[in-house]
Amino acid sequence: MSPTSSEEGGDERSSSRTASEGPPTPPAEQGSPAASPSQATQALVSAIVVGFKRPHNDDAAEASGRIARKLKLDSKDSELLAYASKMPLQEQLLFNIGLSLKTMTKANQIQPIDAKFVVPEKLKRKIDIYVYNALVCPQATGYLEEGNRIVLEILVSHPSWGLTPEVKDNSDHYQAVCTRVSNCFNDKRRHLKAAINKSLGTVNPENPEGHRLGATDIITLVTNATKARGIASMKSYSVKITVQMIAHFAFLRRVLLELPKNGDYWKAVDKELLGIREQFNGRPKQAMSSFFKGILDDDLVVFGNNKMAHLNDIESGAALTNAQTEVADAMAGIVTVASSTDESETTDSD
Repeated sequence: MSPTSSEEGGDERSSSRTASEGPPTPPAEQGSPAASPSQATQALVSAIVVGFKRPHNDDAAEASGRIARKLKLDSKDSELLAYASKMPLQEQLLFNIGLSLKTMTKANQIQPIDAKFVVPEKLKRKIDIYVYNALVCPQATGYLEEGNRIVLEILVSHPSWGLTPEVKDNSDHYQAVCTRVSNCFNDKRRHLKAAINKSLGTVNPENPEGHRLGATDIITLVTNATKARGIASMKSYSVKITVQMIAHFAFLRRVLLELPKNGDYWKAVDKELLGIREQFNGRPKQAMSSFFKGILDDDLVVFGNNKMAHLNDIESGAALTNAQTEVADAMAGIVTVASSTDESETTDSD
């Protein structure tokens, strides 16, 4: 084959490729940059806009009003929609993109529905303080369900502590708070029972009805228990010890001393308290006070009265704390209402 025919064949193949593939794309000019993404996007938007016929302003205004009514938009959003209807189509497209980006930003700031609710730290501290006060309160009406109810009632009355109406209305969030209260009660009850059990000592074989060997007197028991780790608040916190509190601890100790083997201590305590309330219902308060005084007198015989001489010093100490008063009132059925100064002046030590 001659060189000439070979070149002609090459020309034929080139012509065939050009016919089927169209004209070749001209090479980019030297130093000419490729189109940027923003330019490409702008070109696409322009192409879309060119393909649409802009409605007359009156038609757009009428349509925006009809849509606003159908979607039940408020006046502010209706005005915004009417304003957008007068924009050029390209601006409308960008306006919609901007709104979508803003909506996405707000959505990312919202706590997911399935996210676990975390009890605020301030509310945790208040739960710890008020559960502690409910346990040592001499007016306690119960230590199981009743104790939980009293503490939750108080927390609800102080929404600034963290148990807001929104939290209470959300079943999952409110349940998280209830669980925290219940767990706190369980832990402190366990430590309180252990402290009382340790104070019992053993029966004196030579005098079974008399002073027990190795027993702890009631004032030492109350003083230690109200400050013991696991019972007292997680913060440095103290309660005012009163004669009524000492007599109540004597009652708690008597129930444990008389508890049958494998008996449920706190259920027995609640049952005893219910019986006492029924027994003295409608009778003067002095009658119930005399009843508990009798329990205290018996305790002094069995467990010793070494520190009873200090009782007057204990009674003359500081006044009841705000939390003690509030818990005692709640036990008595007095509803707590947060005052205008309560939210700002109440501290964690109350």
